[in-house]
Amino acid sequence: MPVHLVGSLPRPLCDDPATALRWFVEHRGEAELTALPSDRDPRWIIDWLTRHLSSVPSLEQVRGGESRGYDDMPYYRVRPGQRLSEQEVGLRRVEQAEAAFAALDRMCPGGPGEPPRVQVGIPNALDLALFAFGSIDAAREWMPTVQAAVRHEVAELDARWGDRLQLQLETPAVLVAYHLAPPPAWAMLTADLTRQVSGVLAAAPRARWVLHLCYGDLERVPVFTPTDLRSAVRFLNALTDLLAEQGAPMPTVHLPVVCGRQAPPTDPAFYEELRHLRRGVGIIPGVVVEDYPEETREALRLAEEALGAPVSGVAAACGYGRRTEEAAAANLALAARLAREWSMR
Repeated sequence: MPVHLVGSLPRPLCDDPATALRWFVEHRGEAELTALPSDRDPRWIIDWLTRHLSSVPSLEQVRGGESRGYDDMPYYRVRPGQRLSEQEVGLRRVEQAEAAFAALDRMCPGGPGEPPRVQVGIPNALDLALFAFGSIDAAREWMPTVQAAVRHEVAELDARWGDRLQLQLETPAVLVAYHLAPPPAWAMLTADLTRQVSGVLAAAPRARWVLHLCYGDLERVPVFTPTDLRSAVRFLNALTDLLAEQGAPMPTVHLPVVCGRQAPPTDPAFYEELRHLRRGVGIIPGVVVEDYPEETREALRLAEEALGAPVSGVAAACGYGRRTEEAAAANLALAARLAREWSMR
């Protein structure tokens, strides 16, 4: 069973792609990895939000913020008389991937065996629009532009690196939307969310995708703490059905279980909804917490029991960017230990 690395490392490890890739390789032990992440921002999209968008000529800042909490985020509006272009809101993932592949090629200059894939994190367009423009109405207005920007980068990544690539679509907004919406609104919400997410996936239909759902992890604090997996299963089943109608495969899903600094839940009721997940959907539970090894092991067992099928990997709930280097190393060591243990069962 492989270990899935959700993404980032703490600074300064993530500043140089060669340093980051080497760190993952050196700390994985004997574990197989799904891919080597190439993330450069330890706080996901904060650099894009605070540095990149503040330099876009057609945008002006409406509210400032230090991005130290969800109520401390800057947001923007389009200047009167201006039009925002997709080039202005791009994530520069192609440039970052190019640097990561160059670093990997220096580390693995040919020889026997396939070089590992590079994972490129793709923040979902819905999340980008919500963070950038600060409200649902403003995000809805500029969603077509942001969606086009994300699709363009995804298509170029796939065209350039193809089978050497793993794309990870990352979206806290999906589960947060369900948390905020009353259940009677879930049917319409599900239709909107699956349509938007499938539109990003369709930009690289032959790529290996991982879908990373999330509860938020800014400063190791979630936007909300789930009590079950009902909304996640509702969304994943609908997305599976929609992609099947389109003749597209369902990506492997990294499904976070734990939040922030908490121990993974060990109540079987938390995982019960997984019994209703469509068969064949690969799930990587985000359960690994280095401070709670026994709870982590039990959470992995409960997730697999509820699924009624082997899990597709093991992972932490989010990237390592908000951890110390020592905590990140301990988390990866625990994940590698569990992957080895599960593979021998």
